Amino acid sequence: MMLELHNVSIGQRVKALSLTVNAGQIVTITGTEGAGKTTLLRAVLGLIAIDGGHISVDGELLTTKSAAYFRRQMAYVPQRLSMPEGYDGMGLERWAVLSADERYLLLLNNAVQSGRQLLIVDEPDHRLSAETAERVDLLLEEAAARGAAVLAVNSRINKNQIQL
Repeated sequence: MMLELHNVSIGQRVKALSLTVNAGQIVTITGTEGAGKTTLLRAVLGLIAIDGGHISVDGELLTTKSAAYFRRQMAYVPQRLSMPEGYDGMGLERWAVLSADERYLLLLNNAVQSGRQLLIVDEPDHRLSAETAERVDLLLEEAAARGAAVLAVNSRINKNQIQL
């Protein structure tokens, strides 16, 4: 699967951004707080409109009408962690006792293991421990090695890094 952004603009934060994420590749987004990293990922998911340019998946334009279809082909790990809707692999009580790092790893591992060929991964809204950060990087590498296209907010992986 291939994700392309061509001259994408979103509000005052993202201006004329172009990038391509090919199957088996990781592209990372970095930037200061408020730079538009999460906003960009939400646009790729079709959750917010872009002001200019276009986004395509395998050459097909992402529009308000096609966004739901494309989201079913993506695995998404959000910035703010909550128990996934319809997730019956764990009771709410068990979810509540997990640390923030454990929750993030659980969601990321589920995304990688889902077999979906496009992973959209935001950074959590808390600082990860060094051990968890290392595990996150390994999981992203594993997803790419399995052929997934990975777009992630991650300042530790220096491959194909885009600064906002």
